[in-house]
Amino acid sequence: MTPPRRPNRLLAALLAEADWTATDLSRAVNALGAARGLQLRYDRTSVARWLNGARPRPPVGELIGEALGRRLGRRLTARETGLTDPATIGVLSPAWRAGDPVQRLALLCRAETDPVRRADLARTVLSAPPPVVTGWESRPPVLPPADPRAPQASAAAPARLEAVAVRSALLGERYGGAQGRSALAGYLTTEVVPLLTAPAHPAVRRALLTGAAHLTLLLAGRTSETGHPALAQHYYDIALELAHAAGDRGTHAIVLRCLSMQAHQLGDHAQAIALGEAATEIAGSAVPRAVRAFLHAGRAVVLAGAGQARAAAADLLTAEQHLSRATGPEGPFTSYPETALRYQRAEMLSCLGDHKAALGELESSLACRPADHHKAHTLLHAHLAHTLLALNEVDAAVDHSLHALRHHRQLAAGSVHGTLPRLAHRLAPHQRNPRVKAFRERLRAPAR
Repeated sequence: MTPPRRPNRLLAALLAEADWTATDLSRAVNALGAARGLQLRYDRTSVARWLNGARPRPPVGELIGEALGRRLGRRLTARETGLTDPATIGVLSPAWRAGDPVQRLALLCRAETDPVRRADLARTVLSAPPPVVTGWESRPPVLPPADPRAPQASAAAPARLEAVAVRSALLGERYGGAQGRSALAGYLTTEVVPLLTAPAHPAVRRALLTGAAHLTLLLAGRTSETGHPALAQHYYDIALELAHAAGDRGTHAIVLRCLSMQAHQLGDHAQAIALGEAATEIAGSAVPRAVRAFLHAGRAVVLAGAGQARAAAADLLTAEQHLSRATGPEGPFTSYPETALRYQRAEMLSCLGDHKAALGELESSLACRPADHHKAHTLLHAHLAHTLLALNEVDAAVDHSLHALRHHRQLAAGSVHGTLPRLAHRLAPHQRNPRVKAFRERLRAPAR
């Protein structure tokens, strides 16, 4: 190996995106080497040296790229793994953290579509994003300046954006957040951003901003799901600003709810509650009942996470009442299925320690999910396994762990980041159980 150089941030980002440990990568490289007749004996300490800037002798760099590329479902060059001359990439700038949301969206998404800068982006966007502005009445909605030199945006353009959002949301349910994430960023860059400053009737421009906010919100959720919550918060903030410019209270409140849930998952209960309260306050009675059900169910979970059982139960009851009277078209931003409410109820009950009641809600939610919604099945089976372990039912937990693994292998690599490693960690105290041992071995085995 060559002398150590500066830390390899590109390789670290790819390893995180692949949801692999250092041991996983070393095993994959050794296996590829064996297929070429090479006797390699790399281990996690070897990977640690690569991450610290050391470079292996040829052709091991190619094998590393091939192993990670197979895991991520795309071809990787040696430059993308950071195993050639270090790239001098400085993707962060003040413009990414403040100012015009259209410009910020364009800058971020262009970096996402650059294979080299994409990995570095996930590592460098770790400085705090701008503080979330939750107020609505404090500033009037303002459309971005139109570019008079640009072609006129047609009245049909907003419907195209919503159609892409619906399709993207469905693909995410079927194959996970990593599926088409870069393609979504590319679509925002090439198709959506130019529309946001194109001349058009104000109503069309507002509809385009709402469509852009929906697509940016989907990209934020996928970014968070693949293990990059700091970068996701930048996208959430942009989606908030786009929704505000559109004068769309419902979308603005939905984004705040998503931010609230991310804060809850990261253990910031005070921030989660503040964002959840802002979401319901901004929405008021001006948004459809399905959206209000979604907002109150989310706030019930974050209140339960903070130990506020009575307030959580009241919010959940409000969500149930709104959902029972909800009408409107099906869609990712216009409806809220009963099966999703059951999952939120289970999350709330789990936070409050009522695992038996949570078990029933999870089973009911699972029974209503479409068979090809592999992301939901992965999460539900994993949650069921955790719940059963809390009830000391190890064998039943292993059954659901195996189901979670089976559905997870239908997802694009990197989706529902950390779900299976957390499950393996919870099962570790029972590793003498033969079925637990068999599951952990299957988890380590490469997908076929």
